Amino acid sequence: MATVNYTLRIDESDKQKAEEVFKALGMTFSTGINIYIKTVGRQQRIPFPLAVNETVPAASLADAFRALQEESKKNGTAEMTMEEIDAEIAAYRREKRNNV
Repeated sequence: MATVNYTLRIDESDKQKAEEVFKALGMTFSTGINIYIKTVGRQQRIPFPLAVNETVPAASLADAFRALQEESKKNGTAEMTMEEIDAEIAAYRREKRNNV
């Protein structure tokens, strides 16, 4: 699997908050973002509710992670260790590399 570097602009405060959550979960910011992207690809949707004209609560990041946790329980992936997640990402990368 080929990997790509991607640059994006995000609010510094939002990034810091996300980094704190990822760190508390034992992962890097990059790993957290990769898990999110893999979840979107696997589920073919944004893995939390979105609505037009919705007021975004201050704790939206925490709410989004709780929604991801609930979804992982439904999918049977809630008990995955960081090693299993890393292995899944590595396998995906190998697959993509072989298909290039």
